[in-house]
Amino acid sequence: MGFAQTVDESGKPVHRPGKGSYHQIGLVRGQFGGVPESEWLKFIAGAGFDGWEEASWELDLRRCDTDAGAAEYAKERVALAKAHGLEIFTVATHLQGQVLGDEPSAKTLNFCSGKGEARGAYKAWRAAGNNPPRTNPMYVPDEVGALMHKEAQRDLLAAVRYAGHLSKLQNRRVAVPGFVGSPAHCWSHWFLFPWLPGEIDGHALPDVYQVSLELLVERFGPVWDECKKQGVTYDLECHPSERAMGDLESAVDYINHMNKAGYEGVVGFNLDGSHMEWQNVSVIQFIREFQKYVHCAHVKGVQVEREHCRGGLLGGHRSMGHWTNGWKFVTAGTQRDANSLEEIFIELNRVGYEGAVSIEWEDNDADKFAGAKTALANCRKADLPPSWGRHDDALKA
Repeated sequence: MGFAQTVDESGKPVHRPGKGSYHQIGLVRGQFGGVPESEWLKFIAGAGFDGWEEASWELDLRRCDTDAGAAEYAKERVALAKAHGLEIFTVATHLQGQVLGDEPSAKTLNFCSGKGEARGAYKAWRAAGNNPPRTNPMYVPDEVGALMHKEAQRDLLAAVRYAGHLSKLQNRRVAVPGFVGSPAHCWSHWFLFPWLPGEIDGHALPDVYQVSLELLVERFGPVWDECKKQGVTYDLECHPSERAMGDLESAVDYINHMNKAGYEGVVGFNLDGSHMEWQNVSVIQFIREFQKYVHCAHVKGVQVEREHCRGGLLGGHRSMGHWTNGWKFVTAGTQRDANSLEEIFIELNRVGYEGAVSIEWEDNDADKFAGAKTALANCRKADLPPSWGRHDDALKA
């Protein structure tokens, strides 16, 4: 059966209902980063949310470099949540995970904190008169790349410690959802032309897909070991540009390799069907196939243009959410949403998922606050309690 996030005082799994729905419904902080936290907390409390997902890149993670520091910081954050009648469900690490998993470039350097060493080192390199090659504009020198990976791993370890102490204080397993990037430039090989040769002139070439999985264990191993220690999970949000791209096949490759590497029960998935539907992959089948690995969940709407479009389903070279693209994120549960909230909640109930579901609101055509409220109302309407018996049994004499 599915994953139980919450426990009672004795440690026994117990369902914790939401204020207006069967599951607790949270809001992801990340897309509201421009809104002051004090204002945002008043909004989600007033709107009726049950809690939220932390954006770890906004937190003071240096306070969590030690176990004692993480414990004290978690105590302060839980007190803040309780003051608003809320809980902290998850600690998002998407940016740091992408930095650690990807081969270093200016794209992921952009995710590094200005307080760290990596951005300062790149700035100094450019100030000394260096420029990236014209054929590789996103290039960063090796020494900057090493600093990027070091900073990302340090942040991830801190976030895991923090999640571990949040868990103890709230009697719940606070998951750490995130990305793992695309080691060995694996994402650039999603369309096999030119195809990947196995050898050239008698010289063998490594399998890029296998190397990418091995690199993930090397880079994330210390983070996942800390997850074991803290009793929390690290949950990949399957997604284009990740090693598991939002389809069943690559997700199987990913989870099987991590299980063999010794991380079964620690490494899992953050469910998000919005990355699947436009690829013609069923989120319902994903829940069925990976039910014991889904440790946390997002709901995010996705519009898919079923007729012809200018930008194509891959979006061409237009920005995410551009009106010409063949798919775009929208407010969950609206008529534009190609995912069925009702089917997702029913399938989560069928597999016994007992945990919070957080709305990750993204919609370039709607106001943030109005959109979040609408998505919450749609979730509450769709999130019926599971059946306690077969309806036809009641018809027996």
